[in-house]
Amino acid sequence: MRKYFEFAVDNIVKFGDTDIFPYPIENHMFHDMKSETVELLLQIFADFESFVVKNSPLNASMLAPAGYTGFRWATQIDPIWNAYLLGLVLALADKIEKARIPKERNKVFSYRIKLDENEKTIFDENFGWIQFQETSIEMARKYKYVLICDLSHFYSNIYHHRLENSLARLEVSDKRMEKNIMELLQRFSNIKSYGLPIGGQAARILAEFLLNRTDRLLSTKSIEFCRYVDDYHIFANSENELYEHLLYLSKILIENEGLSLQKSKTRIINSEEFISSVRYSIRGADQETPVRQNLFSIKLKYDPYSLTAVEDYEALKDQIAKLDIVGILSEELNKSRIHSPTMKKLIRSIKYLEYEVKNSTIKALIENLNILVPVFPNVMILINDIFSELSKELQNQICTLLQKLIKEKTFIMQVELNLAYAIRVLSHVNSDENEALLINVYSNTNSRLIKRDIILILAKWGADFWISDLKNRYHSLDLWEKRSFIMASYYLGDEGRHWRDHFKDEFSPIDKLYRDWVAKKKQQNQGWTLPI
Repeated sequence: MRKYFEFAVDNIVKFGDTDIFPYPIENHMFHDMKSETVELLLQIFADFESFVVKNSPLNASMLAPAGYTGFRWATQIDPIWNAYLLGLVLALADKIEKARIPKERNKVFSYRIKLDENEKTIFDENFGWIQFQETSIEMARKYKYVLICDLSHFYSNIYHHRLENSLARLEVSDKRMEKNIMELLQRFSNIKSYGLPIGGQAARILAEFLLNRTDRLLSTKSIEFCRYVDDYHIFANSENELYEHLLYLSKILIENEGLSLQKSKTRIINSEEFISSVRYSIRGADQETPVRQNLFSIKLKYDPYSLTAVEDYEALKDQIAKLDIVGILSEELNKSRIHSPTMKKLIRSIKYLEYEVKNSTIKALIENLNILVPVFPNVMILINDIFSELSKELQNQICTLLQKLIKEKTFIMQVELNLAYAIRVLSHVNSDENEALLINVYSNTNSRLIKRDIILILAKWGADFWISDLKNRYHSLDLWEKRSFIMASYYLGDEGRHWRDHFKDEFSPIDKLYRDWVAKKKQQNQGWTLPI
């Protein structure tokens, strides 16, 4: 199991634990304490039953924006337990991928497993949403009609018993992996017998494995289809034939998996209309313009640890410079509703622009946050990444705006995930106003994720008066808050040291990893601060 836990830790360090939530501080800890983290995961595996009882896994779930008025439920798993679950699933990954319809048949495009030891990636980059849509267009040109449908609340409705049956058929000699996976899934779903935590890589692999039976049944019926996660595109030359396929798909989903299709999103359309709508979903209204085609052709991936990092960065900057980023951004901001895929690509491109252009585009983004609601987290991630590169005037403007939005409890900040990202941006500026604001947010939120971050930020700012007062309520804190406080206690000097000595017997093996990490970093560099 060691190599799978090592791979899981490396993947999380490099890419994060989810693509939804702010990057947790634990990922920095995993990087600095990789061997200690892996040893802890092996310790859990050796004595899972005892460990899971004494160190019950927790998760934070909240609504994530999906469009202007839609939301999806997302979950951030306790980082140690997320690494453990991912390691278990990776140990089964090869068997899971071999059981699926082969990639070469161009049927299923979501999360095709291809572990890369060098890049520490899990999935094949040649298979994804874009390839799904492009292949669907090719198929639509061969047939007259297309059935579009997707599953209703896919992840949250997956039955554990059916997933357990699928895992059992893999015939793995060490049954602890299957048993541990199912135990954790049940705990993450509050002891319910259904639901996967949305957002993590392990859940994606398991969800794909569950749908494999449905994919294979469709294939054996010679039904022409493409699938990406919960989206199916089915092709035929008559509406009657597609209706027959729809009945069959609905039947096997309900009977075999307890899943159903979304009525509002199920429709049969002619191929011309389908091709037009798919092109729009990929590129937006102006998908045929060369500038937008070039934007989507650029791969915005840069590895700062590569041997050719400097050359790669300059090459990427040159590519971006040739695009009219400002022009495309202006077109999007002048629409009543943005095209989210285009805007996300634009946002990721901005960090590679020159100083003056970078500042002007960020200014345009924050002045138009009301129409950028579907991509608000993406905007905050960008600003958080390049905050130090922005002018002081723009930094102040950003902080003033975010303070106002939080104080007024605007619709943007009523979404906890948006609030969590906004707090990360505010963490760059230690001011009396930001300090008072974060303390007020801490007192008025039930989110363990937000409370965890605020404790770490206030410790980083040296707000010892508040951290010291929090010490008196340590036993009433949530588990995530307790671990944050253990790290924050190093900013209390002797008071923190005496407190840790007094409570050291209460610290779990997981707590001790946090404690030892900060102790090690402080010892190596007295000026070191928490990376949040």
